[in-house]
Amino acid sequence: MVGVHLSSVRVELSQALAGCVPYVFAPLFEGSAENEQVFSIGEVPERQFSGPVIHFMDHRRAKRWFLIGNDYVWPRASHNWVRDFVSRRGGEVVGEEYVGLGQDTSHLLDLIEEANPDIVFLSLVGSECVPFNRMFAERGLSSRILRLSGAIEENTLLAIGEENTENLFCAAGYFSALQTPENRIFLQRYRDAFGVTAPVQGVLSEACYEGLRFFGALAAKAQSLKLDALSNAFEGLSFESPRGITTVRNGVASGPTYLARAEGAEFEVVRTFDAF
Repeated sequence: MVGVHLSSVRVELSQALAGCVPYVFAPLFEGSAENEQVFSIGEVPERQFSGPVIHFMDHRRAKRWFLIGNDYVWPRASHNWVRDFVSRRGGEVVGEEYVGLGQDTSHLLDLIEEANPDIVFLSLVGSECVPFNRMFAERGLSSRILRLSGAIEENTLLAIGEENTENLFCAAGYFSALQTPENRIFLQRYRDAFGVTAPVQGVLSEACYEGLRFFGALAAKAQSLKLDALSNAFEGLSFESPRGITTVRNGVASGPTYLARAEGAEFEVVRTFDAF
């Protein structure tokens, strides 16, 4: 099974599928618990955010951070890491708020205005990002406060609207705008198969494809589909995907990550951070 879903779902599935079938969790995540029998290959917070946080603190003087996320395991764990990292680098978290999935976010704008941060770190997911970012721009905050998300992909950006994306950035392991040879081939094959009007590829849809590529490489190395053999083959495995080469080191899949700026309704990759 290859899963591209919320971490809260992963926790339940890891228990239900333990010892039964191989389970690959492909998207960005907060890090698996030791008792989870999951092949997790997405970005953990250190891999996803360390480069971008340093970039904004050093090059955009973003010292005051406000953290906003949906109320479940991934945003909270990511914020724990970001809060500690910002503090260790001499910054300050001036606010931290969580909202349940589907809940109104308009009250957060008042809290942000009052705290007056340099940057808002967003861990709202999927359609949750759309009304908040529209209201943020309509309130006039986008011209003076940076926004950094770890979960806005290309289709969500289209929904937010190009008039609402000033100073909006995203950190991820994949963007459709990547100019790697692997991504150019991937997108050409995708368009040949489904046409030029097919949905734009983003970090979540690409992660599903990457999960299949990973499992093919894992099974080839293990020369077996038995769970024990696959687990033994995990450490040190390298596999190729549209983002580049990813290698499993100390149980964590480590590959390049990227910082992109919203240019209207599209992303432009502005920084590349090599695998650590």
